[in-house]
Amino acid sequence: MAEAPLYERLMHYNKEDIYPFHMPGHKLGKVFSPSNLLNLDVTEVRGMDNLYEPEEVIAKAQELAAKTFGAEETIFLVNGSTAGVIASILGVCDPKDQLILARNSHHSAHHGMILGDITPSYINPKMVKKYGLLGGISSEDVEEAIKKCPEAKAVFITSPTYEGFTSNIKEIARIVHKYDKVLIVDEAHGAHFNFHSSFPKTALSQGADIVIQSLHKTLPALTQSALMHFQGNRVNRHRVKQILRMIQTSSPSYIFMGLMDFLRKTLDEEKNLWFEPYFSRLKDLRNELKKLDHIILLGEELNHQYAIEEIDISRLVFYTGYTNQSGMDIDKLLRDKYKIQMELSSEIHFIGITTVGDTQEGYKRLLNSLREIDKKLILNQKNADINNISYPPSEIMISPREAFYAPKEVIPLEDGEGKVCANFVVFYPPGIPLLSPGEKITKFHIEQIKRRKKEKTIEVIRRGEL
Repeated sequence: MAEAPLYERLMHYNKEDIYPFHMPGHKLGKVFSPSNLLNLDVTEVRGMDNLYEPEEVIAKAQELAAKTFGAEETIFLVNGSTAGVIASILGVCDPKDQLILARNSHHSAHHGMILGDITPSYINPKMVKKYGLLGGISSEDVEEAIKKCPEAKAVFITSPTYEGFTSNIKEIARIVHKYDKVLIVDEAHGAHFNFHSSFPKTALSQGADIVIQSLHKTLPALTQSALMHFQGNRVNRHRVKQILRMIQTSSPSYIFMGLMDFLRKTLDEEKNLWFEPYFSRLKDLRNELKKLDHIILLGEELNHQYAIEEIDISRLVFYTGYTNQSGMDIDKLLRDKYKIQMELSSEIHFIGITTVGDTQEGYKRLLNSLREIDKKLILNQKNADINNISYPPSEIMISPREAFYAPKEVIPLEDGEGKVCANFVVFYPPGIPLLSPGEKITKFHIEQIKRRKKEKTIEVIRRGEL
């Protein structure tokens, strides 16, 4: 009998009664679940317009989306925020240009630099040292980076982070524009910000020039559904659109686009009906979760510290560094025993994503499960070796593109000093690259890798190839 292993696994997962505190935001169809999607799967036939040359229904749908999300112009993305990130970088920068980049940016930003032969000048986010996590990007560091790299075309930052930490976009935008540069904000995890006053302000409302949002992460949309927003006159929008046509599929999904349009319509009509009950339930849940004895729910006490302008309260970030169990241990226990799947876990924390798609039953299940787990935990001395790491200024020897295409070799870690790194070296937490392709490896880097990793080798650019 023929098999369909992926389809069968999906069907099994759907029937397991696992509660999803992970994306996509429709929570396995618990809200906003139009039926019979195959009936909507068409192509560019008469009357259906064309995503890359929109004049009719797609053009109108994008105009309405721009109004709802607070942009001058909005474009549907059918390959996720990844496509928007890459297109924004290639659209603003020319080959051999420099880009000021927050070092905790999504890997798609690095891929954009490789594709465009663009060289980064990095900004490190502030460290929340108490918890070993990354905070925000400070406006002071942005201005210092621009002064050190005045020829850079743009500044690219991520706000909010995976933990829901936002930076002061308003002040950063003011500084970036003072030096006549473009501000690109990866707001993939903040598509819901514009729909309740208790969430952080959107990057668009604070002056960013290009903003990319993943609808599927925090709103009821299908995976890969995303938006690219423009405002102001600093960006050649036509060029960005040309690049989107190059890197996205030539057969965009009308299911994705149609449901994004329907989601926007529903938000316009029923925003309060969705978000007011959601916020009320979320607030009650957070208040109860704060009463746990050992697991710490991070909250608004982090606002205006570590360059964090404001946290996103929809993101449940649990710190476990003071307990005898890791975040990964608790994540596994939640899945195996309590049938709850979280979004992410590490040695010291785990994260759950909440959206308007969540139910009171789901919140109750999570709360009761964590209460039961928390009672069995014991306090443990925090492992400073896991939580704290310094990130020195990077010395970029060659561009990421040159490093990507250069011949490489794997050598003993001890022999790496002075060589050019050929790959990313990332510790998680906190998830920021210690080394990126094209950077010089120093004695400091080697010592840090020894502290955190068992690997005895490192990939470098082959000698004599520079």
